[in-house]
Amino acid sequence: MRYQNFSERTRRLHEAAQEGGWELHNAASPEYLPIWVATHPQPEYSRSRIAWAMMHGNEPTGFEALVQFIRRGAPAFNWTLVPMVNPTGIDAFSRLTVEGVDLNRCARQAGPSESDALKSILQTSRYELALNLHDQRSIFHPAGIYTPSSLSILAPAAMKGSVAVQPDRAVAWAGSLSLWMRERRPDWGYARFDESYYPTAFGEWVQELDIPTVTVETGVALGDASRAEVGQALFEVLCRTDAHLSPDEQGRAHYFNLPYNASDGCDFELKSGTQSSYWKLWEVVQDGGYVSGIERVESVEDLCPYQCIEVAHVDFNLLTQRPIWTTAELYATAASSLRDLAAVLPR
Repeated sequence: MRYQNFSERTRRLHEAAQEGGWELHNAASPEYLPIWVATHPQPEYSRSRIAWAMMHGNEPTGFEALVQFIRRGAPAFNWTLVPMVNPTGIDAFSRLTVEGVDLNRCARQAGPSESDALKSILQTSRYELALNLHDQRSIFHPAGIYTPSSLSILAPAAMKGSVAVQPDRAVAWAGSLSLWMRERRPDWGYARFDESYYPTAFGEWVQELDIPTVTVETGVALGDASRAEVGQALFEVLCRTDAHLSPDEQGRAHYFNLPYNASDGCDFELKSGTQSSYWKLWEVVQDGGYVSGIERVESVEDLCPYQCIEVAHVDFNLLTQRPIWTTAELYATAASSLRDLAAVLPR
């Protein structure tokens, strides 16, 4: 499920923690929704690592991977996991908090309470690795490659004096994560995210604490618009990270060999004979319920479509009469090609 409210995700987190033997404590003040922090009492090594997810409430893939990681039992390293940094954004399925704040753009200011809690956690231990887990939109793809970026990684820059530099160990870890997922799924798209220095972002701030930090951006894969397979692959990469004392020796080279993300991707080109129209995925929460579908892209200049789907002429005419379709509406049509299209949409 792409959307679950904060209460349901909390229930699943507690269930996983009980199964895996992890302990949970609340890092938020009593007047706020909880920010759950998971630690295990019996890691194999005392060396500390940290990962957090859902700074943006509509980016749940990292949460799904962390819940699986927690459920599997004792880790090798002393992990601190914060699977839901933005509780109010989770309920609204929104990037922002209920107050309209982007938590990934306020690392160097006092407040809001959610970012203060995460900063406090990050400053309580000498972590040797930090993973900042996000989702990216399906418009992103490796430059020059017509497939969506299922994984984009970034070693955020740290300001050293007046120069922004990428610490070598962060680069090596970032490349290793991408390399390990690519070994599992070589058919997916892999890229580097924009390496511009963003002083208000958490990745840069944590990097400047001298903690090797990797920003992980998971996306869609062809036939996996709901990101279930990508989430499973991220879980497996987390397990492999937990099994390694150091990054892969090829990690640094792999990182710099990755193409940068381009942002002109388009999910579908629908064709009927010589006619074409272009469509993108959309999803929203309305009245507490999750709704997804496709929306026509009006400007088609320089688009990079990932999939070309042939439909009958009558179906093409039906689709192009409207700019937006829900998944349910596509399922309800008589045309099997439209139901097949609906079957790969997120829900």
